[in-house]
Amino acid sequence: MSADFKMLESIQNTQSISREELGAILQTQDSFLIQELHKKAQQTATQIYGNKIYIRGLIEFTNYCKNNCYYCGLRRDNIFIPRYRLDEKDLLGFCEAGYDRGVRSFMLVGGDDYNFTEAKVADFITMLKDKFSDCQIGLSLGQRSEKTYRKWFEAGAVRYELSHETAAENHFKKLHPPEMSLLTRKQSLWELKSIGYQVGTGFMVGSPYQMVADVVEDLLFLKQLDPQIVHIVPFMPTIHTRFEHERSGNGDMTLYLMAIARLMLPRAMITADTILDDVMQDGRKKSLEAGAGEINVELCTDDIKEYYNVYNKKIHLKNFTGDDVERIKKKVVDSGFEIGQDKGDYIPVPEEELLYGRIHRLMRPQF
Repeated sequence: MSADFKMLESIQNTQSISREELGAILQTQDSFLIQELHKKAQQTATQIYGNKIYIRGLIEFTNYCKNNCYYCGLRRDNIFIPRYRLDEKDLLGFCEAGYDRGVRSFMLVGGDDYNFTEAKVADFITMLKDKFSDCQIGLSLGQRSEKTYRKWFEAGAVRYELSHETAAENHFKKLHPPEMSLLTRKQSLWELKSIGYQVGTGFMVGSPYQMVADVVEDLLFLKQLDPQIVHIVPFMPTIHTRFEHERSGNGDMTLYLMAIARLMLPRAMITADTILDDVMQDGRKKSLEAGAGEINVELCTDDIKEYYNVYNKKIHLKNFTGDDVERIKKKVVDSGFEIGQDKGDYIPVPEEELLYGRIHRLMRPQF
């Protein structure tokens, strides 16, 4: 057995890897090693979550954003997209459409739109919890205060996803304007964990200026934070942004990194995002073989999807509401998996393992 294959065995058994080992494994071109990695990732996911794959319904309920990230089509200074905000009726309608198709986890997604105040979002959460009591409510609404995060958690939100995009300081500065800070982004993630959310974070693959050393930082930060949800996506260029003429991130490399993350964080819910289908054929389906345990689908109608232009969408834009759900469910079943019928909550480490110290808990760093 080669050193690289032994390294995979070690990662799977110990869930740990050194900076140097990560650097080496990220540069491999051994197709047999890649196949073995995917195999071990899928095995690991099955050990924790069985053969189930969960469907997450996204409702993109605002495309306003106060930030000006260089790569994002929703950036504040993009004057070329019509802006919108969904009202209570629209929000309920899209959730009902998803619920009727078996979706039991809803994610309210949007830019950093402070028109949706702490109180207004809390009211939305309460409304959805009352209407869909057997469902999980999650949020991805950017950075807010710890007080606001806590208010939404108390209202009934269970998940909060906040991608760090890149954990390397110099790389972060090349993708964001000076007023944005990687330090405060990381601090928000630790705040969300301390409140009790199932926390999601992740990064882009193949973004401009990204080096292997930057990806190493991303994976090491994931290990340090130990999030309940991991969201690794390929970079996609977007019209009317600084990087609109750059190349897309590589789909196969994205799957490779998802598989590594699965071995490092065996209990995490690793998400297959819609963007994967835009960079490779059946990207979301292929992600299941790389250890993904949940698949995102968009519940909004085409007129909404068109204006939620985080990146230039291709494949999944031309669908009627709910069609993506049914198509993905069929692909999941055809791949030999089954659709999870419950909310698909994160499964924590059994209490007896914590009791006997078979894993270590990471302390929250001081900022």
